[in-house]
Amino acid sequence: MIQCRLRELMAVKTRQTHRKITYDIIKAETRLSKTTLVRLANDKAELIGKSTMDRLCAFFDCQPGQLFIYVPASEAEAEQ
Repeated sequence: MIQCRLRELMAVKTRQTHRKITYDIIKAETRLSKTTLVRLANDKAELIGKSTMDRLCAFFDCQPGQLFIYVPASEAEAEQ
């Protein structure tokens, strides 16, 4: 299962910038919809476009591999 680390990256950026990073801030700076951000954060997004990944990587100054991780199905089920 592919998991999005959006919440973790938001927390890291909050600590780095000393300002609370919210979905609204990301939405304003990336022009991504809040619905898209929430679906990603909750691992409910089935499909993510290259432009979405590009905007998020630019916002968080990260690589795609830092935004998404692979978790084997057995581990993902254990977490739930």
